[in-house]
Amino acid sequence: MKRLFILFILSFLVFSCRDEDEIRKEEAQRAAQKQSEIFKAINESWKFKPADFSEEAYTIVQEWAEWNMFYNELLQKPQTNISAFQRKSKMLVNYSEALESTIPEVFNIPQVQSRFEVLDTKLKLLKTYITLDDIPTEKVIKTVKEINIEVESVVSRMKTILEKNKIQREEGETELLESIKKSEEIPSP
Repeated sequence: MKRLFILFILSFLVFSCRDEDEIRKEEAQRAAQKQSEIFKAINESWKFKPADFSEEAYTIVQEWAEWNMFYNELLQKPQTNISAFQRKSKMLVNYSEALESTIPEVFNIPQVQSRFEVLDTKLKLLKTYITLDDIPTEKVIKTVKEINIEVESVVSRMKTILEKNKIQREEGETELLESIKKSEEIPSP
């Protein structure tokens, strides 16, 4: 009777271990399939549009090494797996942070700086989403679209600045603007 009881317990343990192994294999297979689906969705939506620079803006930006590194990295699409997208998002954040401190003088105004800060925030958001264990695909796709919008906003502002710089000032306008600026700097009693 003891032998039968021991045999029953041993057979139960052996079969229950096999069931756990099969369950683990099924879970691993489901996780791999889910990763594959996430990769496919992100891969299809990871499309960054080339910027529409004016000739003058392109000439200035061409000499801006940090922008060129950032922009080239942005346009190169990862091909292999989710890890490649994660590495790409980390690289984009690093390049974006370098951009803010190296803006060319002609573009180094609050309107452009704020656009770069928003772009940096969107890139950090993308990095956050894509490095989560359970990647929210819809949010990643939405953030990629928003990054496209922000890059276009930066480029558009650059073009506007250069166009405004071409407009000649009227006689006395410069003196008037300087006096207004000085009067704003004088503290009120």
